[in-house]
Amino acid sequence: MEKYIFDTAAFLKDLNRRFEEEELIHDFKVFIDYIVKNKIKLTPKNGWIPRKHIYAINSLFKSPKQLEDKVGDKIFKLREEPQYSRFYFLDLLAGASGCIELSEKNMLIEGGEYKYFMQMGGIDKKRWLVLSWWFAMDWENWMQEGNFGGLMQKKKFLLGSYLQSWLDKRGRVDFKKICKDLRNGLNLRWEAPSQDYAKELINWGIERCLLLPLVYFNIIELVHKKDKFGIEQTIGFYIKPLGRIFLEEIIEIMRKNQARQN
Repeated sequence: MEKYIFDTAAFLKDLNRRFEEEELIHDFKVFIDYIVKNKIKLTPKNGWIPRKHIYAINSLFKSPKQLEDKVGDKIFKLREEPQYSRFYFLDLLAGASGCIELSEKNMLIEGGEYKYFMQMGGIDKKRWLVLSWWFAMDWENWMQEGNFGGLMQKKKFLLGSYLQSWLDKRGRVDFKKICKDLRNGLNLRWEAPSQDYAKELINWGIERCLLLPLVYFNIIELVHKKDKFGIEQTIGFYIKPLGRIFLEEIIEIMRKNQARQN
């Protein structure tokens, strides 16, 4: 019988390289490296990163975002950090992960975990960031519209069974179904003139607050379909093969935490 030799070290090296090259990992390293080198002073009013630094950091990303729109003769520039959702997410993640800290002088500086993080392999970098997002980031800061982020912050440790149902699906997860399950199971609310409009806002909130970060992390891929007006609507998502392990780890940690509390 032919003998096969499994080179575990080479396999893990290649796996780490693949995670290291993922867009979010690359951009996060660029983000925190820039901040450590430049020690950015936040805006006095809102505590956001000044626009000139947003433009500078954005230019270093793998896929820089177009931050200016031209309508006729007018050019509309990005005005404030939260308008650039992915950038704002990286900012919050940098703090939640301990890679960046805020000094007494309102400046972003190197955090206690910066060097530790930068020395990690690719897969551990991603694990660190995914778990920091789930367990350390305040989702209220991530999504302030309708106080929905604050509501999800209080409810997120009840999401284990819902995440498990996504993993059990083994195919496309239906967006409307998960929204209905979460609305009813977690008693999600959004003040609105009508129940139908409130339901639409909650569905949007679920996509914005919960699913969008999973897209950023390359854990899920959203599926869209154009409605009768030609507007793309989210109809579901697929969990990527290498994304499953991160959801499984979140579920397991929450399960162990719950067991200790009981």
